[in-house]
Amino acid sequence: MEIPEYLMLFSNDGDFKIDVKFKDHPGNISKLAMNANEVVNLISPSTGRFYTEMRFDDWLFEIYNYRIDPLKKQLTIMARKKKT
Repeated sequence: MEIPEYLMLFSNDGDFKIDVKFKDHPGNISKLAMNANEVVNLISPSTGRFYTEMRFDDWLFEIYNYRIDPLKKQLTIMARKKKT
């Protein structure tokens, strides 16, 4: 199963801002930018489904929510530490 690295998914260019919110984890990650059409990068090309796991600086997290606000041009990724 492919697990993408957040920092490699987006161009960091465009008018949409990307914010990551970690649940019950003190860490933070760089905010990136993207173009609206890059939302497709949240979908696995092999399964056609949204990623439910993602790596942030090689730390594995479970993605439990994506929020897109088209008026504010904001994508928020909600993540929590992956239980092993």
